[in-house]
Amino acid sequence: MSASFWDWSIERYDQDGVASTLLDLQDNFGLNVNVLLWCGWCAQDFADIPELVLRKAVDLAEHWTSDVTGPLRQARRALKSPPRQADAQETQSLRSEIKALELRAEKIEQEMLAALARDGLDLAESGAAAGRARRNFARYIALAGAQKRPGFSVLAIDALAEKLYPAADASPGAQD
Repeated sequence: MSASFWDWSIERYDQDGVASTLLDLQDNFGLNVNVLLWCGWCAQDFADIPELVLRKAVDLAEHWTSDVTGPLRQARRALKSPPRQADAQETQSLRSEIKALELRAEKIEQEMLAALARDGLDLAESGAAAGRARRNFARYIALAGAQKRPGFSVLAIDALAEKLYPAADASPGAQD
Protein backbone atom coordinates (compact mmCIF):
# COMPACT_ATOMS: atom_id res chain seq x y z
CA MET A 1 0.00 0.00 0.00
CA SER A 2 1.21 3.50 -0.82
CA ALA A 3 1.35 6.59 1.40
CA SER A 4 -1.09 7.13 4.24
CA PHE A 5 -4.24 8.96 3.26
CA TRP A 6 -3.20 11.97 5.35
CA ASP A 7 0.29 12.23 3.82
CA TRP A 8 -1.09 11.68 0.32
CA SER A 9 -3.74 14.39 0.88
CA ILE A 10 -1.27 16.95 2.19
CA GLU A 11 1.00 16.37 -0.80
CA ARG A 12 -1.81 16.51 -3.36
CA TYR A 13 -3.68 19.41 -1.76
CA ASP A 14 -0.59 21.59 -2.16
CA GLN A 15 -0.33 20.88 -5.90
CA ASP A 16 -1.22 23.70 -8.25
CA GLY A 17 -4.99 24.12 -8.58
CA VAL A 18 -6.03 21.18 -6.38
CA ALA A 19 -7.04 23.17 -3.29
CA SER A 20 -9.03 25.71 -5.29
CA THR A 21 -10.83 22.97 -7.24
CA LEU A 22 -11.68 21.05 -4.06
CA LEU A 23 -12.90 24.14 -2.24
CA ASP A 24 -15.01 25.18 -5.26
CA LEU A 25 -16.62 21.73 -5.33
CA GLN A 26 -17.27 21.99 -1.59
CA ASP A 27 -18.54 25.56 -1.44
CA ASN A 28 -20.59 25.58 -4.64
CA PHE A 29 -21.78 22.00 -5.01
CA GLY A 30 -21.99 20.63 -1.48
CA LEU A 31 -19.24 18.03 -1.81
CA ASN A 32 -16.92 17.14 1.07
CA VAL A 33 -13.22 17.83 0.45
CA ASN A 34 -12.13 14.79 2.47
CA VAL A 35 -14.51 12.47 0.63
CA LEU A 36 -13.26 13.83 -2.71
CA LEU A 37 -9.66 13.30 -1.62
CA TRP A 38 -10.57 9.84 -0.31
CA CYS A 39 -12.09 8.94 -3.69
CA GLY A 40 -8.83 10.00 -5.31
CA TRP A 41 -6.61 8.28 -2.74
CA CYS A 42 -8.55 5.03 -2.98
CA ALA A 43 -7.96 5.00 -6.73
CA GLN A 44 -4.25 4.58 -6.10
CA ASP A 45 -4.44 1.18 -4.37
CA PHE A 46 -8.04 0.00 -4.35
CA ALA A 47 -10.62 -1.13 -6.89
CA ASP A 48 -13.54 1.17 -7.70
CA ILE A 49 -15.53 2.16 -4.63
CA PRO A 50 -18.88 0.33 -4.52
CA GLU A 51 -21.94 2.41 -3.71
CA LEU A 52 -22.49 0.89 -0.24
CA VAL A 53 -18.94 1.71 0.90
CA LEU A 54 -19.25 5.19 -0.60
CA ARG A 55 -22.51 5.74 1.29
CA LYS A 56 -20.77 4.72 4.51
CA ALA A 57 -17.95 7.18 3.78
CA VAL A 58 -20.39 10.00 3.07
CA ASP A 59 -22.39 9.27 6.25
CA LEU A 60 -19.22 9.16 8.33
CA ALA A 61 -17.94 12.44 6.86
CA GLU A 62 -21.29 14.21 7.15
CA HIS A 63 -21.69 13.30 10.82
CA TRP A 64 -18.11 14.22 11.68
CA THR A 65 -18.39 17.53 9.84
CA SER A 66 -21.71 18.33 11.46
CA ASP A 67 -20.59 17.47 14.97
CA VAL A 68 -16.89 18.37 15.00
CA THR A 69 -15.19 19.96 12.01
CA GLY A 70 -18.04 22.24 10.99
CA PRO A 71 -18.38 24.01 14.35
CA LEU A 72 -14.60 24.48 14.50
CA ARG A 73 -14.56 25.90 10.96
CA GLN A 74 -17.46 28.22 11.79
CA ALA A 75 -15.67 29.52 14.90
CA ARG A 76 -12.41 30.03 12.97
CA ARG A 77 -14.19 31.95 10.23
CA ALA A 78 -16.10 34.07 12.76
CA LEU A 79 -12.79 35.15 14.27
CA LYS A 80 -11.66 36.61 10.95
CA SER A 81 -13.84 39.60 11.84
CA PRO A 82 -14.08 39.67 15.63
CA PRO A 83 -16.05 42.31 17.50
CA ARG A 84 -14.13 45.58 17.73
CA GLN A 85 -14.20 45.32 21.52
CA ALA A 86 -12.18 42.07 21.44
CA ASP A 87 -8.43 42.19 21.78
CA ALA A 88 -7.04 41.65 18.27
CA GLN A 89 -3.99 39.71 19.43
CA GLU A 90 -6.05 37.43 21.65
CA THR A 91 -8.63 36.71 18.96
CA GLN A 92 -5.87 35.99 16.44
CA SER A 93 -4.24 33.61 18.91
CA LEU A 94 -7.57 31.89 19.53
CA ARG A 95 -8.18 31.66 15.78
CA SER A 96 -4.79 29.97 15.32
CA GLU A 97 -5.57 27.47 18.07
CA ILE A 98 -8.95 26.67 16.53
CA LYS A 99 -7.33 26.27 13.11
CA ALA A 100 -4.92 23.70 14.60
CA LEU A 101 -7.86 21.85 16.20
CA GLU A 102 -9.75 21.94 12.91
CA LEU A 103 -6.75 20.40 11.17
CA ARG A 104 -6.55 17.66 13.83
CA ALA A 105 -10.26 16.97 13.32
CA GLU A 106 -9.69 16.69 9.55
CA LYS A 107 -6.88 14.20 10.18
CA ILE A 108 -9.10 12.07 12.43
CA GLU A 109 -11.79 12.08 9.74
CA GLN A 110 -9.25 10.96 7.16
CA GLU A 111 -8.03 8.18 9.45
CA MET A 112 -11.62 6.93 9.78
CA LEU A 113 -12.08 7.05 6.00
CA ALA A 114 -8.78 5.23 5.43
CA ALA A 115 -9.87 2.48 7.84
CA LEU A 116 -13.15 2.17 5.93
CA ALA A 117 -11.19 1.71 2.70
CA ARG A 118 -8.88 -0.91 4.19
CA ASP A 119 -11.83 -2.82 5.65
CA GLY A 120 -14.28 -2.49 2.77
CA LEU A 121 -12.41 -2.29 -0.52
CA ASP A 122 -10.55 -4.77 -2.68
CA LEU A 123 -7.01 -4.04 -3.78
CA ALA A 124 -6.62 -2.90 -7.37
CA GLU A 125 -4.22 -3.89 -10.06
CA SER A 126 -1.55 -1.25 -10.57
CA GLY A 127 -2.03 1.55 -13.09
CA ALA A 128 -5.10 3.41 -14.34
CA ALA A 129 -5.52 5.32 -11.06
CA ALA A 130 -6.81 8.44 -12.84
CA GLY A 131 -9.58 6.39 -14.44
CA ARG A 132 -10.56 4.85 -11.12
CA ALA A 133 -10.50 8.31 -9.54
CA ARG A 134 -12.87 9.64 -12.22
CA ARG A 135 -15.27 6.74 -11.66
CA ASN A 136 -15.12 7.20 -7.88
CA PHE A 137 -15.76 10.94 -8.26
CA ALA A 138 -18.68 10.25 -10.61
CA ARG A 139 -20.31 7.90 -8.08
CA TYR A 140 -19.87 10.43 -5.30
CA ILE A 141 -21.23 13.29 -7.41
CA ALA A 142 -24.28 11.23 -8.37
CA LEU A 143 -24.86 10.16 -4.76
CA ALA A 144 -24.61 13.78 -3.56
CA GLY A 145 -26.71 15.13 -6.46
CA ALA A 146 -24.02 17.72 -7.22
CA GLN A 147 -24.49 17.37 -10.98
CA LYS A 148 -28.00 18.83 -10.61
CA ARG A 149 -26.77 22.11 -9.16
CA PRO A 150 -26.45 25.12 -11.47
CA GLY A 151 -22.98 25.60 -12.85
CA PHE A 152 -21.72 22.09 -12.19
CA SER A 153 -19.40 20.73 -14.86
CA VAL A 154 -17.90 17.29 -15.13
CA LEU A 155 -14.81 19.03 -16.51
CA ALA A 156 -13.89 20.00 -12.95
CA ILE A 157 -13.77 16.32 -12.04
CA ASP A 158 -11.63 15.47 -15.05
CA ALA A 159 -9.28 18.29 -14.15
CA LEU A 160 -9.12 17.13 -10.53
CA ALA A 161 -8.27 13.55 -11.55
CA GLU A 162 -5.52 14.86 -13.83
CA LYS A 163 -4.15 17.08 -11.06
CA LEU A 164 -4.14 14.24 -8.54
CA TYR A 165 -2.52 11.81 -10.99
CA PRO A 166 -0.56 14.05 -13.39
CA ALA A 167 2.10 11.59 -14.45
CA ALA A 168 0.87 8.23 -13.22
CA ASP A 169 -1.54 7.65 -16.09
CA ALA A 170 -0.04 10.07 -18.59
CA SER A 171 2.89 7.80 -19.41
CA PRO A 172 2.91 6.03 -22.77
CA GLY A 173 0.96 2.81 -22.69
CA ALA A 174 -1.09 3.65 -19.60
CA GLN A 175 -4.78 3.08 -20.10
CA ASP A 176 -7.98 3.89 -18.23
